[in-house]
Amino acid sequence: MGFFSREKDDEAEQDLRHGDKVPISSIVGTGMSFTGDLTFTGKLRLDGKIDGNVSGEHLILGETGSITGDIDIETFTCQGRVSGNIKARNLNVVKGCRIDGNVEAVNLLVEGGASLNGEVRVETSDLRLVKGKADNDQKVEEETVVQTAT
Repeated sequence: MGFFSREKDDEAEQDLRHGDKVPISSIVGTGMSFTGDLTFTGKLRLDGKIDGNVSGEHLILGETGSITGDIDIETFTCQGRVSGNIKARNLNVVKGCRIDGNVEAVNLLVEGGASLNGEVRVETSDLRLVKGKADNDQKVEEETVVQTAT
C-alpha cells in the first residue's frame, strides 16, 4: 500500500497502465547491449543493457534490463536497474526494480519491494496521506495534505 494518493487515483493509475494495450514495436533482448544515446518512437522493451541516455515514448525495462544514463520518457515501467536520473510523465516502479538517481514524474506508482535511491519529485499540486497501515505497522489516524512545489 502506498502512503500518498491524489484525488484522481483511478485516472492516474489508468494513465500508468494505458500503455499496456499498445503493442511493442522494438525489443532489446537479454544478451544484447548498446552503448550511446538512444531515441525511439513507439514502445520499446529492454531486457538487455544500455550505457547511454534514453528518450522516447514508452519504455518497459524488464527484470534483466539495465540502463546507465538519464531517461526522458513519456511512459516508463521499470522492473530492472537504472543508474541515472528519470524524467517521465507516467512512471510505474515495479517490485524488484532498483533506481539510483533522481526521479521526476507527473504520475508515479511504486510497488512494495521496489528500491528508489535519490530525490523524488511528483509534479502535482497536492498529495494526501491515505488512511491505513503504513509499512512499519503504525496506524495512520487522519489524512494529511502535503503541498509540493509546482
